[in-house]
Amino acid sequence: MGEKSGVRRRRLVGQRSDDLDREAYHEEASQGWNRPACLIGVFAALILTPIIIAVIPAPIEPVVYQLKEPPVFEGPLEPNNHLQKAERIYENQLIGPESIVVDGEHTYTGTADGKILHIHKGEITVLAKLGVEPCGTFESEPTCGRPLGMRLDKEGYLIVADAYLGLFRVNVATGDVFALWPSTFSIGGDKIRFLNDVAVASNGLIYMTDSSTKWDRRHNRYLVLEADRSGRLLEHDPKTNTTARIASTMAFPNGIQLSKDEDFLLICETTKARILKYYLTGSRSGEISVFMDNLPGLPDNIRPSSRGGFWIGMAAARRGGKFSLIDYASQRPWLRTLITKLLSQEMIMRFIPKYGLVIEVSADGKILRSLHDPTGEVIPSVSEVEDKNGVLYLGSYGLPYMSRLYLASLDQS
Repeated sequence: MGEKSGVRRRRLVGQRSDDLDREAYHEEASQGWNRPACLIGVFAALILTPIIIAVIPAPIEPVVYQLKEPPVFEGPLEPNNHLQKAERIYENQLIGPESIVVDGEHTYTGTADGKILHIHKGEITVLAKLGVEPCGTFESEPTCGRPLGMRLDKEGYLIVADAYLGLFRVNVATGDVFALWPSTFSIGGDKIRFLNDVAVASNGLIYMTDSSTKWDRRHNRYLVLEADRSGRLLEHDPKTNTTARIASTMAFPNGIQLSKDEDFLLICETTKARILKYYLTGSRSGEISVFMDNLPGLPDNIRPSSRGGFWIGMAAARRGGKFSLIDYASQRPWLRTLITKLLSQEMIMRFIPKYGLVIEVSADGKILRSLHDPTGEVIPSVSEVEDKNGVLYLGSYGLPYMSRLYLASLDQS
């Protein structure tokens, strides 16, 4: 007999028989009382939970919007494992390389810790930092900064859109930073709240998306679930140091790309899973039309492809015949209200299946091919595709690595 059994035995010997009977009675009685108590608890929960939910204020004010039935993955959308062939580079050396610029042997990207990185021959250095420490937390992100879209201008300077801090020009040789349009400056009565992507024209004009005047980058899930339409297209003229709003009422305008002849801009409207076309010249100058509708995912950034079209990275996939919470909830504002009352933004993302997807489209908006990671194990989502010399560099707003995919490996499969 072990020590514990001995201790138990000694205690029993010291007890009176009526004490033992009394304990057995109490135990039996308490078991009996637990049953109605449990029923009362369940009944109270059923009654009180809806009341509590009704009392909890919702963080969003959702509106009804229409999404078409998601496209079936066939033809150029036929599933494959091409993205799984991508190699992870600089793993755990950078966090969230959203946008990527490759210039010869030099690569630039912005990361979640507010840094603009310069990568040369495999060595990573900090080129510039736009915000101030501390960094790395939800609370510090607005002051730390979050560099998103970036491009090189014709003089070789890096033009950077920081989600919180504004538009900047960075000398890639020295790291010197010049604020072109700080977020403290208003545009049409509203300050920058969620600056996202940039495109630089040959005449020096800089086009930007401000994804929302209500939600900042930290609350981008709420932006989608609310279907907020306060997004804007902005134009900055460095010669006059002025910035103007040239289009508005867009639902999460995200990536933008100039056409080859710079006669129009393409704008990824993330919430509505489509690409808009903004005319810059001709009789339709200033007008907006739909360039592509009902995309197989929620588009993030858009960049040129080496075949004369465009690469579009998908933040999340939409697939015909498969349940999509995003599509299902689009016409059910009450459901989106309930979701945001009960779940945090991080928990909401757990209900979005991981599926890596990018598509290449022609200059007139036809899908040419698609690259998939059906399991999301290698690349669960893509923020941007940089196409350089037969190599695709894939960015992501949250992954701790950049990805590299050789196009030749796709032709061999």
